[in-house]
Amino acid sequence: MADTFVSDFQVRSHAGEACASVSVRNLSTNLYAASDAWGRKCTVAPQPCLISAEVHFKQPFGTAAANDQLGADTVHYGNLSKAILERMKRFTAPREHNSAQENNFTLAYVIHDLWVGLTGWAHFGSVKEEEKPFLDISTIRFLSLTVTLPKASLLGDGVSMTCSQFFKNGPGEKMRENLISASLKIHNLKVPTLVGVNPHERRAKQFVVTSVNVERYFREDDYYPELETVVVKALEESSYETLEALGAHLAEKILEPDHRKDHTKWQVHIRMEKPTAVPLADCPVVEVRAGYGFPAPGRPNAS
Repeated sequence: MADTFVSDFQVRSHAGEACASVSVRNLSTNLYAASDAWGRKCTVAPQPCLISAEVHFKQPFGTAAANDQLGADTVHYGNLSKAILERMKRFTAPREHNSAQENNFTLAYVIHDLWVGLTGWAHFGSVKEEEKPFLDISTIRFLSLTVTLPKASLLGDGVSMTCSQFFKNGPGEKMRENLISASLKIHNLKVPTLVGVNPHERRAKQFVVTSVNVERYFREDDYYPELETVVVKALEESSYETLEALGAHLAEKILEPDHRKDHTKWQVHIRMEKPTAVPLADCPVVEVRAGYGFPAPGRPNAS
């Protein structure tokens, strides 16, 4: 069977442009789950959490458009929001420190549990786990869920995990043939970095704003504090002249097998900005993609 665990870009490409969709962006709640920026489990004190959902339908809006009333051809965004918050209630109450569930309630666990509550099916595979889910997936072409932890990064704007699926096949055994994706992203790390080709750029560090998105992400533990440490260390030790070489080096560090598991099919998307480099622009941007399915980026030896 062909590989069905792909990148979010591939899932969206196969799903195509939506003829009808409903979304909810950055629904806010507090979470007694997942790790904070220091890697501590949030069991006693909560951390803020933002949830976004994107639902694409197989058919255009029928009853809702023709009769100006809700029908089975759409999802009321208010009810979608309520369903998400209701499901998240299992993670919005404090738990005893060192409880048996403490290590299980990771960011990956939270988003996968939310997926089950909305669809009735596990995100990975064709296992039905909920008899009365909120969504009727027989009417859905594409679904994407993102859970963001805006305070879970020491030097960035937060951490998020996204799960998506193209529902080519409806409920049943062929669910396992649907394309799925999962990714972990650290947003906008602001790290003083020695990088640049000009003489003045070699005398002092400047901020490089870096976002790292790991696609085909199949880990159940909270890896993002460790990932941030790897990225920040590589940036702080940089002496490269170009962002292109720095990006290739950073991709190599993230894809090294010695500091994580399940890395062999990861894809890494790195986006780097130098806000002070071009005075008349917001910033120049360099992006690097590496890992499974991509050629290895070449780079010169570090000076």
